[in-house]
Amino acid sequence: MRTGSRFAGRSAPARTRVLPQKKLDASPEELGTPQTPSRLEPIPPSKERRVPRPNFRVRRILAIGLTLGLIFMIAWPLYLCHLVNSQLNRVDALSALPANEGETWLIAGSDKRSDGSDGGVSGEDVGARTDTIMLIRRVNSMSAIVSLPRDTAVDIPGYGLNKLNAAYSLEGPKLLVQTVESLSGVKVDHYLEVSMGSVTQLVDAVGGIELCLDYDVDDADSALKWQSGCHRADGGTALAFSRMRQQDPKGDIGRAERQRQVVSKLADTLFTPSTFLNPFKQQDLAIAGAQNLTCDNDSGTWALGKLLLTYRNATKNNLTGAPPIADMAYYDGAHGAMVLLDTQKISGFWSAFQKGTLQPSQYHQFQ
Repeated sequence: MRTGSRFAGRSAPARTRVLPQKKLDASPEELGTPQTPSRLEPIPPSKERRVPRPNFRVRRILAIGLTLGLIFMIAWPLYLCHLVNSQLNRVDALSALPANEGETWLIAGSDKRSDGSDGGVSGEDVGARTDTIMLIRRVNSMSAIVSLPRDTAVDIPGYGLNKLNAAYSLEGPKLLVQTVESLSGVKVDHYLEVSMGSVTQLVDAVGGIELCLDYDVDDADSALKWQSGCHRADGGTALAFSRMRQQDPKGDIGRAERQRQVVSKLADTLFTPSTFLNPFKQQDLAIAGAQNLTCDNDSGTWALGKLLLTYRNATKNNLTGAPPIADMAYYDGAHGAMVLLDTQKISGFWSAFQKGTLQPSQYHQFQ
């Protein structure tokens, strides 16, 4: 009898894995195959941000404009400097004294008459004396202005005692410089002579300046008619404002104050945007100034520019005025009324002026 399985001696049949049948209409994702885009379908644009092409024409125009502007900013000041230097009147005025620390300008306002064509005062020549004499100095960061009364009693080298402005009429700018140096003990580095016509033309070139005076004036000698207060003045009025003396209660001291006011207001106007940014006005000023100014042989545009800055700084610091005065009507019996400086204070005054330590209280205090 047989025993065991009926399948004894046979090998077991191999098991086979039955895979699920794929759908014929299945999508590529369902079939597990990568999807390839159809050639007929458009490829989507890149999502990266495109950088716009620069407008080279605009950039080129801007570059040309900037270049021309830079050339103008350099060339125009050089042109103005050349214009002034080429038309300035020159004179041999400086002495042989050695230079010292600091820098000093002597300004002389000539009262010489003309035919009136330059805007000055027409009439008989009065001997070409100087109505205005100022010393402007900068040393040790100090800027100061000293107005010397034209009738100041001084010792004129080679002539003896006389009024200060007589030095100019005797031998001109050089003797005036030597006299001022002898009086003050300060070396004059630059000389500038301002004619009456230059005041008129310069003020008109900037469109007028505002001047102030706290009393009424109707003066036949200077032709000044003024109502108390502040008013816009043209060139002719500014000149009369500078010259008037007979109706000023302070006499020469008051006139010097008004002259400094005119120069100060004019200097301030030169630095305003309406003048600084206007090339036509700058050219008018350069021509008007150069044709009516006389300076020493070594000075030019650069010295004039430093003078304006020094003048403005002095007025802002209230370092302006006359030296100490003892007598406004001193008589020696030969030269009429003169201004006598205070011998007890004048030495210390000039020493402080030279060293750069001058204080507002050291100036003459009008009583």
